[in-house]
Amino acid sequence: MSIRVHPWFSRHLVCRPLAWLFAAIGVYWLALIYQLGAQWSIYEQYGYGWAVPFLCVFLVWQRIQKAKCGNQKVEGRKQKFISAFSFPNFYFLLLLGSALLYAPTRFFHEANPIWRLTSLLWAMEVIVITLVLLHFAFHTSGANEFPLSAFRFSDFVFPVCFFLVAVPWPSGVENFLVQTLTRLNVSATVEVLGWFGIPALQHGNVIEVATGDVGIDEACSGIRSFQAMLMISLFFGELYALSATRRALLVIAGFALSFLFNMTRTTLLTWVAAKRGVAAIAAWHDPAGVTILVACFLTLWLAAVWLGKKQGARSREQGMEGGKRPGEIGEDISRAKEGGGRPGEVTNQTSRAKEGAGQRTTGIPTPSTFNFQLSTLQKLAIALLAWFVLVEAGTQLWYRLHENSAVSREEWSVNVDGTNSRLTKVEIPASIRAQFRADENVEAQWRDDDGNIWRLYYFRWFPAHSLNKRVAVQLAKTHGPEICLTAIGMTMKSDFGIVTVPVGDLKLAFRQYVFLADERPLHVFYAIYEDPTGSAILANRRQDTASRIAAAFAGSRNNGQRFLEMAVAGPENPEEARTALRGELNKLILSKQ
Repeated sequence: MSIRVHPWFSRHLVCRPLAWLFAAIGVYWLALIYQLGAQWSIYEQYGYGWAVPFLCVFLVWQRIQKAKCGNQKVEGRKQKFISAFSFPNFYFLLLLGSALLYAPTRFFHEANPIWRLTSLLWAMEVIVITLVLLHFAFHTSGANEFPLSAFRFSDFVFPVCFFLVAVPWPSGVENFLVQTLTRLNVSATVEVLGWFGIPALQHGNVIEVATGDVGIDEACSGIRSFQAMLMISLFFGELYALSATRRALLVIAGFALSFLFNMTRTTLLTWVAAKRGVAAIAAWHDPAGVTILVACFLTLWLAAVWLGKKQGARSREQGMEGGKRPGEIGEDISRAKEGGGRPGEVTNQTSRAKEGAGQRTTGIPTPSTFNFQLSTLQKLAIALLAWFVLVEAGTQLWYRLHENSAVSREEWSVNVDGTNSRLTKVEIPASIRAQFRADENVEAQWRDDDGNIWRLYYFRWFPAHSLNKRVAVQLAKTHGPEICLTAIGMTMKSDFGIVTVPVGDLKLAFRQYVFLADERPLHVFYAIYEDPTGSAILANRRQDTASRIAAAFAGSRNNGQRFLEMAVAGPENPEEARTALRGELNKLILSKQ
């Protein structure tokens, strides 16, 4: 006696494992994009990252359309029957390892949301989980009934891996490129200005012209266009199905174009500064940047189209050399368009289809086979979903327990209103405010009674309750005088380590440096404090792996933070500078204890 299963019921049983499969994949991808999205919003050079997920989806859609037009069926293709005990060991271990590694990656990334290592590991783990699950789906018994049966597993490899271009690069590589590109950009700009008879001198990353100094910061280094052109060149290479050699040539062309157009922009802005004054740059900066970016994009697009046409012409020449007459080639092309295959493959596809016609499963799989193979895939997807929930819950529980016990030990602020008649507040640039996203921003300069010239920077963040705010707080920790002042042409002469300055009931810890600016000493006192540890202990700046791991085990995530930097020119030695600092801090610091 046989039991007939209704087609609607069978279809939904077949699609249920597929629904669980895409639910598991989707949850991991949404979490990854949410975390990286905060970095895309803060780091301007990675703003293109928001477009990458959509480009990945477009590439998948393009592959699906090609597969449909190509009439790729599963006739004659051998199916692997997989059970819980017969998965290929390599793929199963790869899936297990990626899922287990996801837990520590997620745990450490929560305390270090801008750590490039955990960002890269997280992306690679999600990519591996996605590809392995798809591999299992394509080799599961009953796959003929899947909507995936018309496609090949290889159709999804590049579109999924393409997401890696949106992951922030390792800091060491990025900093090296920023500094190298900036120097090359400045040197080339000074050389080109000389060709046009405009005198210019290079001082580190600053170009001196007759009307003033033009600073070339990270935004003007070319790193943004450099990274964006890498993404676009890889996308065009896949879009036009270029060969590996032509894709490499397109990437090299993208790098060359990004540097050339960025140098053109820098030269234009410096020329404007030399002719109309440094203040005139503001009116030209954004229009020049947009124009150069569009021109670079269009030029690279034309290069991709040209390479695609050259590749097509080369393929036709090879077809003629192989003995095909032009008429036969045209017939092959027309048959390929009708049947969706490539020239010369229609006959082979037809024969394979005939050979495989007897191998197709036209009926519904038997209940025993169907439940065994497809239920295994469904159980894997459900297990991955449960593991995701467990990891997220455990991570949140750990950090919330530590946040509840973290209480600010002291309250103080910097008062620049009415404390010194010579003090002048300075407007902080909008780009800095947008990047730091601090709750309080203070920049001031003044001359003390001894004639010393002071500069103060103070930023205050209250406890963060959003991912974007946590990223901004962590980003502030990466800024220090040893990096920022060196980038503008100063030379660090001495690092005296940590010094403590008593101010009333408080003790403020600073790291003291001496820089040379135009051969004159500049004394710099720099500090970042976290609320739970107070002002006597400098914050963990997460500058190496050990400190980042320590921050995670300490549950440091949403702590409030203060950034205080004071620079003084005038004192002859570090001891005089510390004495002068104590006197100024007593005027500026207000304790609320």
